[in-house]
Amino acid sequence: MKVLFAHCRYQHTGGEDRAVDAEMAALREAGHDVSLLERDNEAISTIWDKAKTAWSLPGTDALRTELRAEIAAHAPDILHAHNIFPLITASLYDAARDLGVPVVQTLHNYRNICASALLMRDGRICEDCVGASPYQAVLHRCYRNSTLGSFALARMIARHRDKGTWSQSVDRFIALSEFSKSRFVAAGFPSGRITVKPNSPGALFAARPEERERSGALYVGRLSPEKGIAPLLRLWKKDWPPLRVIGDGPDAPVLDEAVRDGRAVALGSLGSEAINDEMRRAAVCIIPSRCYENFPMVISEAFASSLPVLASNIGALGELVQEDRTGAHFDPFDPESMTRTIDAAFADPQRLRRWGAAAREHYEKHLTTAGTTAQQTAIYESLMIGDGARV
Repeated sequence: MKVLFAHCRYQHTGGEDRAVDAEMAALREAGHDVSLLERDNEAISTIWDKAKTAWSLPGTDALRTELRAEIAAHAPDILHAHNIFPLITASLYDAARDLGVPVVQTLHNYRNICASALLMRDGRICEDCVGASPYQAVLHRCYRNSTLGSFALARMIARHRDKGTWSQSVDRFIALSEFSKSRFVAAGFPSGRITVKPNSPGALFAARPEERERSGALYVGRLSPEKGIAPLLRLWKKDWPPLRVIGDGPDAPVLDEAVRDGRAVALGSLGSEAINDEMRRAAVCIIPSRCYENFPMVISEAFASSLPVLASNIGALGELVQEDRTGAHFDPFDPESMTRTIDAAFADPQRLRRWGAAAREHYEKHLTTAGTTAQQTAIYESLMIGDGARV
């Protein structure tokens, strides 16, 4: 098959970018012709860029024409969209429809139903706009605490809800977990067009880790409020092994403070190979997110690395990490709950090894590149023969 991916790169590289790269590599390895229609959000630099981008969020005729020409040049059998915010927009769907190309959209976050993309407000879970007016986001300045930015996002969400974009212009959605699917269905997305397919970490993580002595804890992700890294660092004890932290973002000053007093090690932003190395030497991975995650790449990478996960017991994380099998849960809003869970993990290295073995077993059964690629190509093939396509 000829598959065209569409993706806007984030200004801070994260799990979505890694997922896109891993999927393209896997499809190519399976013998498919894969190309990329790409935009880079680093291009949004001036105030004029931001204003123009905000106005164009629902899509424009000019962008539809531009994207139609790009798609036609690749002549794909399938168009697979990932992050289309904010430079590609839903004009992509209209351009593909003009050319008769089936569209698959992976739902990496909640941008299509929530201005913040996180279903989160004021540091807490918020579903006020799910199935209701998205303009509530303007009142609460949900997008980067900006009234104008929140209005632009709310306008985009409302426009496509009224237009019927999700029921008419996308042939198949891929949700990354059952929990994620449930929130989109609650927001009005057609349940029958949503297939659940997890992220695979890609071929780099496929080899079974060598038996070795493991130690310490690892955090991989953006250093930002919704990820819960600052509260985790503030409660981190000096008698625990220093937390090794991969990533960057606005909460970096909290990490700097923890580094100064020896409670953490800052590793910065690393590529997949270095992440792989860190995961194969750590004893446990910690995901303290305060928002609804979909399927963080760090989970599939950790499981492939025989690395158990301590995670927040909210949203999909409660589904993806099996209690006392592949890891354990805590309440990310309760420091005592977090401390108890981490204390118990460090106190029983044998149990961590048992959880790690179960994590690898889960990877081999459900998250291998071969398995998830087969799921993906089955979706493509069903659309190419007209099964479940838009009407």
